Amino acid sequence: MWLKRCVALVIAALIGVATSSSARAVGEPSRDAWLRAEIQSLVNVDGVPGVAAVTSHDRQPVRRMAAGLADIPADRAIRPNDQFRVASITKTFVATVVLQLVTEHQLALDQPIAGLLPEPVPHADQITVRELLNHTSGLYDYWDTPHFDPGATYTPAQLIALGVEHSPYFTPGSGFRYSSTNYIVLGEIVHQVTGHAIQDEVQTRLIHALHLSSTTFPTTTTVAPRQARGYVFAAPLPPRSGPALDVTTRTSASAAGAAAAMVSTGDNVERFLGALLGGELFSQHLLTEMKRPTPGADAFFAGAGVPGLSYGLGLMIAWTPCGTAYGSFGGIDGYTSIVMQLGHRRVALLMNTDSLGPSLRQQTLSIAEQELCRAS
Repeated sequence: MWLKRCVALVIAALIGVATSSSARAVGEPSRDAWLRAEIQSLVNVDGVPGVAAVTSHDRQPVRRMAAGLADIPADRAIRPNDQFRVASITKTFVATVVLQLVTEHQLALDQPIAGLLPEPVPHADQITVRELLNHTSGLYDYWDTPHFDPGATYTPAQLIALGVEHSPYFTPGSGFRYSSTNYIVLGEIVHQVTGHAIQDEVQTRLIHALHLSSTTFPTTTTVAPRQARGYVFAAPLPPRSGPALDVTTRTSASAAGAAAAMVSTGDNVERFLGALLGGELFSQHLLTEMKRPTPGADAFFAGAGVPGLSYGLGLMIAWTPCGTAYGSFGGIDGYTSIVMQLGHRRVALLMNTDSLGPSLRQQTLSIAEQELCRAS
């Protein structure tokens, strides 16, 4: 289930979308008009409840806009700084902490994980830290197991146990398969190495250090004060089919864990990605490793119907008409999120639904590519 959703979101993984009855923006109107019109159409024509968008270029001011509704029954308009569950963007934060530990010589990329965590993991003497980061470990995705209940409360050990109940997809290092189990294991390794929960390490090393005041890494399922409600529909958009179902808390924070539990804003994820790709968080050598395409990832995504994409160490890679973009994307009940950078241009798109049909995913991909490729 989790893998299917992530693969589906890859097409949307270059998003730049959203709107509602009125779109408002902070920035230069002439430059924002195109994106505002596109996101307004996503709301008015395609039925997306609401979107917050952030875009920046070089050293020019960050531009923010929002369209649509954050809360449908309350008729509350979405604001550019509203919070969203950002799902697998969490993985990029976790990967960053792991690479900082590599910088500090507390971990090594090609170190086998045997002895690094208390939970039993098959082939732990063969699986390396790198293979967890780039999804080549072969570990089965706990989200796809029949006994997994996304609304239940879990410990990381319980999530890992769900994943290892099943045989691995392949022997370590012999293939690529996106699996959230990898990042639950990485979270436990960080805990074992530092003595602190992964949530605390992300808080100290990234959220506090980068002043991401609207970002949280919850361990219990709560709704942030400025969080947009998340919705699903009876059938993928467009058009809307039946009433919107509020699923804001349908997936528990503990079920998402180190793979997908974070909450943030467009501003904060854009700032984080800028610092990451700007070389502020660890060495250029490790950044090069992070951005290196993983063998087999492009074939995996092409086989899923989304060619032109690959994966590094917790980082999505997309080949666009004007160059290579890097970033992260996420999908969880009621939310779709994307943040990407191409050269010095970044775009973040956060939507409060994950009910996206194929045509809408293609449309959002086109919007994002055009926004990233537009001349300043």
